[in-house]
Amino acid sequence: MIANNLISVFVYENKHYYALLCYSIHMSILKLPLSFAKRNMAKGEKKFNNSHRSYGNYNVKKDLSYVDDGLREHKLDIYTPVKDWNGITILTIHGGGYVHGWKDTNSVFISWFVNKGFSVVSMNYRLASQFDDVAFPDQVRDVIAVLKFIEHNWKYYGISKDKLCIMGDSSGGHLSLITDIVFHDKEAQDFYKIEKLPNVKINAVALNSPMYDYAEVVKLGQKLLTKKSCRDLFSKNYLDQEYVKLNNPKYYLHKKIPLEPLFANSAAKDFFNNQTRLLKKDCDKLGYSLEYIFELVADKRVGHVYNHFILDDEEGIRCNEAMVNFFIKNVNVDK
Repeated sequence: MIANNLISVFVYENKHYYALLCYSIHMSILKLPLSFAKRNMAKGEKKFNNSHRSYGNYNVKKDLSYVDDGLREHKLDIYTPVKDWNGITILTIHGGGYVHGWKDTNSVFISWFVNKGFSVVSMNYRLASQFDDVAFPDQVRDVIAVLKFIEHNWKYYGISKDKLCIMGDSSGGHLSLITDIVFHDKEAQDFYKIEKLPNVKINAVALNSPMYDYAEVVKLGQKLLTKKSCRDLFSKNYLDQEYVKLNNPKYYLHKKIPLEPLFANSAAKDFFNNQTRLLKKDCDKLGYSLEYIFELVADKRVGHVYNHFILDDEEGIRCNEAMVNFFIKNVNVDK
């Protein structure tokens, strides 16, 4: 109740920073205490998945290791349609503020796309809350490791390495956009220690209410979070301006490097929507291809990454159908 009142006052005084403030409050709750917040997020996700049936029929191969170290964090699932595969494979990267979430979280959402004819690879990655020495660059390398798995195993599992798209949610959107950047920028490859890129073709990248301006988030985090919370979320290097810059998609876009076509969505009642608006503003200014959906909803709540949780409502259908068309258009596959 107190937090809601504080947010209301802040919104009235300064709407521009509303989304980042809410994100920072969300992150501070994660650390006070982290276990309580993670348990409640997992409870909400489980409740949603248990109350919603999967869409259509599909095959799934679960818990495949993409790094041979026995970690659950280095496993993935492959969903394939029973029939009428359109030839496109989507790699989906879950959100959770870099500290929470698993590949199973989005299983209902994933089934919606499989039912539309896509194969989907859903990955775990190492979470900052579970490994003291893991930070965002390690998570980027996990994504690259999955792409190498796809490179070497696509024939065996009946997926594609050339008609490949990436889709990420919130912090997973940050990972998705940086992955695209790594494929186009030598400075990013050096920073993330990627010696050899996987031989795959990323055709398009879809971002569901993504983190975009990492420097702005870290800056506000320093004002609102404890030092320990900042270290846990942003790594012990969060005060290093060069580190923050090289993890920031905004920095690379302003270098005007080439990128694959982008899709981004958010909603007026999404606490993180300011980041998507900043991405839209920069793409317009810098000439990047971006399809953009922003839901203005007055009569009901449409929350963070809304298109995952209102799959049968008008807003969710409109957004997800637009992503279907976006993927198909950008890999040149006929419907």
